[in-house]
Amino acid sequence: MVGLDVGTSAVKAALGEMNHLQEIHVLGLAQIPSAGLRKGNIIDIESTALSIDSCLNELERVTGIDIMSTISGFSGISISAVNNHAVIAVGNTDYAITEEDKERALHSARNIALPPDKTIVQVIERQYIIDGYDGVNDPVGMVGSRLEAEALVIVAAIAALQNLQRSAQRINLQFDQIAYNQLLVAESVLMPAEKEMGVAVVDMGAGTTEVSIFNQGSILATSVLPIGGDYITRDLAIVLRTSIEEAVRIKENFGVAAPELADDDIIIDIHNIQGTEIRQVSHKLVAEIISARVLEMLEMIYTELQQLGDIYKLAGGIVFTGGGAQLNGFVALMEDYMDVPVRLGIPENVKGSGAEINRPQNSVALGGLIYGFKNLEPALVDTKPGVSSVFQKINYWLKDLFS
Repeated sequence: MVGLDVGTSAVKAALGEMNHLQEIHVLGLAQIPSAGLRKGNIIDIESTALSIDSCLNELERVTGIDIMSTISGFSGISISAVNNHAVIAVGNTDYAITEEDKERALHSARNIALPPDKTIVQVIERQYIIDGYDGVNDPVGMVGSRLEAEALVIVAAIAALQNLQRSAQRINLQFDQIAYNQLLVAESVLMPAEKEMGVAVVDMGAGTTEVSIFNQGSILATSVLPIGGDYITRDLAIVLRTSIEEAVRIKENFGVAAPELADDDIIIDIHNIQGTEIRQVSHKLVAEIISARVLEMLEMIYTELQQLGDIYKLAGGIVFTGGGAQLNGFVALMEDYMDVPVRLGIPENVKGSGAEINRPQNSVALGGLIYGFKNLEPALVDTKPGVSSVFQKINYWLKDLFS
């Protein structure tokens, strides 16, 4: 199984296998800088396709296994979520609920009014109610005359979803399924007890931040904020009058979330935009630039979480993951600001992966493996590297050329 994360700053893909003990082992992970995306949305299909292709080619090289399909995460600022409730009458004379009844109930839950530019990405079943008795996870085989389904319907812009699919078609890649990022993150970083007792998940990427509330084993509410680690990077670049690449280096090597964490003895060399001159700034100045943006982001995250649900009633507190979680001191600052327990979400729900793989920014790709094995039959793959994928790509190129 392959999990794919097409992010604003990087494309990541993880390949894994499941053993006879139902344990998932990571065989390889690849990451390359992405192109053609802004705030999680594709703005250049060709560039995005090339980024995905380069990432998967690198993963093929690392593992020696050809990749024909993936579980792909999906997000973006067009995402919204609608809770819906559907009721059907059980169709059998003996009132035994069948798979068909379950599917009819879920299909009814999809019936929501949508603008013409929106589409349903996914319908997430939360619970079933049989003749008034709630809390049922799977109604098939149970007896009742009335079946109700409660579901969360994930909605996004049609164009955003089609652009991802067209990018995959460019390189002859098949999506086994497109799943909302937060479901994949939950698989890799959350414990079952947290999802049951209640927990908030904040996944900060480069261009967007996804916030969700999980309770009673499923996702209850979610939204996507148009903020991310790029906000900090751009502030550094503007204030320090340097390039984006230099700002990324400064953030990764010297970034701290609060001025109190800065070291007065550290002086940082900074290149100008052209790279021809070097000037020096204090670590404290860098910390103050970052802190101003971090506090603004925390305020937005807090406001959004409170709109989704009461975070003070969640026993699991907040799990903070994604590339933004790597900023030194961010987790502690979030805990102080929110006044609830906050832990770093590390994707540890897979086996055989080292410290370089078990990092917060890999939560979506690794979660795609777990989600895929839970929901899909694993695909057979050709373990001879290179040859079949090359012919498939040539075949696609020829079809594209003469179509």
